[in-house]
Amino acid sequence: MGLELAQDLIDWQRGKIDWSEVDTGIVLSGPPGVGKTQFAAALARQCNVPIIAASLARWQARGHLGDLLRAMRSDFDKAKESAPCILFCDELDSFGDRNSFSADNKDYSTQVVNGFLEHLDGLDGREGVVVIGATNDVSRIDPAILRPGRLDRHVAIPLPTASDRIAILQQMLGQKFPKKHYNSLTVATSGFSGADLAKVARDAKRQARRAKRKVTPDDIVSALPELVPITGELRRALAVHEAGHTVVATTLKHGRFHGAMIIDFTRNDNQTVQGGGVYYELPNVAYRTTQTYRNQIAVLLAGMASEEVCLGAVSDGSGAGEHSDLAQATRIATLLQTRMGMGNRLRHSLAKNDAELEKVRSQDASVSRWVDDVLQSEFERAKHVIRTYQKLVDRIADELVAKGKVTADQVTEMATKLGLQPPIATVA
Repeated sequence: MGLELAQDLIDWQRGKIDWSEVDTGIVLSGPPGVGKTQFAAALARQCNVPIIAASLARWQARGHLGDLLRAMRSDFDKAKESAPCILFCDELDSFGDRNSFSADNKDYSTQVVNGFLEHLDGLDGREGVVVIGATNDVSRIDPAILRPGRLDRHVAIPLPTASDRIAILQQMLGQKFPKKHYNSLTVATSGFSGADLAKVARDAKRQARRAKRKVTPDDIVSALPELVPITGELRRALAVHEAGHTVVATTLKHGRFHGAMIIDFTRNDNQTVQGGGVYYELPNVAYRTTQTYRNQIAVLLAGMASEEVCLGAVSDGSGAGEHSDLAQATRIATLLQTRMGMGNRLRHSLAKNDAELEKVRSQDASVSRWVDDVLQSEFERAKHVIRTYQKLVDRIADELVAKGKVTADQVTEMATKLGLQPPIATVA
């Protein structure tokens, strides 16, 4: 993207293309610490143009509404004077969505969003100014800000993958690590952002500096949380959980199943690290009905169902956190009722994020009851599948305990030996 934008700016300056042909509005999204600000700065360097940093918080710090709007106009004017230029607006979601403003500050917040939209539209011209916004949650941004002609290009910056994390640490420390350290380093840094990895590198350098020697992989390991092996009762519970997801997903033919895994180590800190996962592929374009989504809910709740059926109790991992199985299932069930017209009523709600959906459930008892009924019904259905194919669940769990992973071919072979195919299938 950087090379394309740089070439477009050069072509615009030389009169080869009109400003309307340049990407003039971009939104960078991703978790905190992934490097959205650094990405914008690197883009400005790539394009060889100045960058002006702004945010709603900076504009609000100038004073009341009139001062805020003047500060906003001042930054846009400064960007126009420096054109070609990048105006970087951080924490774009802080503007909010006008559809969700509360009554007590609706007028103020609406005027702020309208003022920003006026500058994006550039009634008095915005040629030469590329506006880049950054956000942790693009769903919280007013849709008008993202419409075509404004900030209409979206670039998602995810957390670094396992190989990315190794590469980032090696780049920060200026040395290669022996491959024997890769597994422990990737597990210990699971879920780390670029900012987290930078802190690890600083701590490792500090330790080596105090010892008056070069940095070693051991310095990195000592700067990371302690790794604890996953064994015994916990390992069996993780295996049973993922085996449950596997059996319900394949029985309901919910997508193309690729495999399942559980981790061998976890971090000894207060952060939740995913203990395993089931990998199945769903088509981007498909005919989806209420049953499609209810199957998805059943698959999400299958880990809990498997624990209850096979172990007699459900552990806390299934419902802990906004990305947990239960959180995802609750979100889908609520959207079926309030947004998709796939519940027991047709009224459409604009609520879409978890906070808004929770508010709907708390304020409308009929929605709450319907969601509870769906979750309980699909939980019971998942338990029925687990009981029906419990021998297969046990075989898959045994393989996960022993090897840490199971493939689609292995699951098919296990099901065939038990005389369960069909209906067990690993391909949709």
